[in-house]
Amino acid sequence: MNAIRAALAEGRPTFGLWATMADSISAELIGGAGFDWAIVDTQHGSVTNADLVRVLQALALGHTSAIVRIPWTDAPTIMRALDVGAIGVIVPMVNTPEEAAVSAAALRYPPAGIRSMGPTRGAFVSTEAANDDAVLLVMIETAEALERVDEIAAVPGVDGLFVGPVDLGLSLGLPLDWTGTHPDVLGAMDRIVAAAERAGVFVGTVSSSAAHARDLVGRGVKFVSLGADVGYIRAGIAADRAALEALRAPQGGLVT
Repeated sequence: MNAIRAALAEGRPTFGLWATMADSISAELIGGAGFDWAIVDTQHGSVTNADLVRVLQALALGHTSAIVRIPWTDAPTIMRALDVGAIGVIVPMVNTPEEAAVSAAALRYPPAGIRSMGPTRGAFVSTEAANDDAVLLVMIETAEALERVDEIAAVPGVDGLFVGPVDLGLSLGLPLDWTGTHPDVLGAMDRIVAAAERAGVFVGTVSSSAAHARDLVGRGVKFVSLGADVGYIRAGIAADRAALEALRAPQGGLVT
């Protein structure tokens, strides 16, 4: 049983990071950081199919499981991500139960789905075990998806709803907000959590701070990301840039 399913069985949330860079060293550092999982981003990140295996291998060095966010609803891409070692996938911009059903079918072997047999990395004792372990999160990030959230959550094979707060806010007509804390977005989050609870699935999303993560967990979110490789690099550069400016400043009123 993977870390996500084990935590859900115990009723506790899980926390992870984003691996957006097509770089095995940064992925190795993320993998060894002690989080429950990492999301490998092939939608907005620089990771492509050509990079995916080595990024997953680097994460595995630190015993960190990988969820792959694929670019779109596409059955072959879902199957490939699982074949090369992902424990699950996140599918963006799922607006209808029909789209969710395509993803659910691709994630699992027959008779539960249509996944083709051919794992490149890793193996299970049976197709039933593989089906039970794999995790599917579909993204709720549009006004249409929000209106149909109960239908989407009820699709057999959907394990979780992953809320994209920035795109959801834009779709609801709100100004661009990277924090995910607008009252209308938080209200939508509560609505999505309620739909997930009715369907017996879980909710995941992105946090913008430790306080935000705590609030999300308090709202019933079970799968929370805390940061990303690119963000950590930016933060480190910003800190040293501030130090650089201080070092460049005149000392004691004198420029040396």
